Amino acid sequence: MPHSVVLAQRPHGRIRSSDFAQVDVDRRPCPEGGVRARTRHLSIDPAIRGWLDDRPSYLPPVGVGEVVRSLGIAVVEESRHPGLAPGDVLRGFTGWQEEVLIEDPQRWDRLPDASTARLGVLGMTGLTAWVGMGDICAPRAGETVFVSAAAGAVGSTAVQLARLAGARVVASAGGPRKCALLTGTLGVDAVVDHRADDWADQLRDATPDGVDAVFENVGGPLMEAVLDRMNNGGRMALCGLIAGYNDVVRPPGPRNFGLLVTKRIRAEGFIVVDHADRAAQCEAELGAQVEAGRLRAFETVVEGFDNVVGTFVDSFGGDHVGKLVVSLG
Repeated sequence: MPHSVVLAQRPHGRIRSSDFAQVDVDRRPCPEGGVRARTRHLSIDPAIRGWLDDRPSYLPPVGVGEVVRSLGIAVVEESRHPGLAPGDVLRGFTGWQEEVLIEDPQRWDRLPDASTARLGVLGMTGLTAWVGMGDICAPRAGETVFVSAAAGAVGSTAVQLARLAGARVVASAGGPRKCALLTGTLGVDAVVDHRADDWADQLRDATPDGVDAVFENVGGPLMEAVLDRMNNGGRMALCGLIAGYNDVVRPPGPRNFGLLVTKRIRAEGFIVVDHADRAAQCEAELGAQVEAGRLRAFETVVEGFDNVVGTFVDSFGGDHVGKLVVSLG
């Protein structure tokens, strides 16, 4: 009997395992024109936290008792769709469940393989970095680009795209291990350890000529400090504000918001699902960079469906590197 994880109660503040429940699911018939698929990999993303709150957002909140929404990769086991057969690989909103019934497969991406990279650099993660860095930050050779949470899924891709554009890259991460990854493996020019007591001094020393573009994933005090360092005519891609995702009341700010006016800064928020029509183009471009060895995929893969909840809860501790995926085997 397949299992699902549902939202047991609305989270209040920091997410807890008790906010979820694993339930048995009776096998249902394969829908006419659809498929029954076995989930292979689940994407663990900070955005899921926002979908659990009963507040306005770009997607409706997950209802109490409903399967937790998430992207995933699934392999067709039974098909009543003329264009799909057992063994075909699909990517879409599987949710946290071992088996998924897909009534409209046309809305899903058909993949050449079930690689975890299809959820990372060759999936929505890569598209997020590609849109935010390419469309909004638009780095030019010699400019200084700052990327927060740069050892994470989107951040580790964003810093590489900035480097490919010829920019000088300054990035932030938490702890010596992640900072060493950024400088030693990804070739970041300077790094700020946001867990260090002197992070503000590190930021100042790393940006002697200011900052021209920012790829913002975190928010909070570091974002304010970076805004202070931005040059006139700078660009800021607002991808996420994870620092406040577990707060009961989202933090106000930034305190120096007025700098957007005086420095003529363009700050633009974006949601990756609005750019789904460009996913094929992005995947082709980033795939070519991966194949040529100019772009690397970083990921942390956790095995076993029973570990989905724990992995999601622990993800806000910031100890993993790259794209976080739970593999069901």
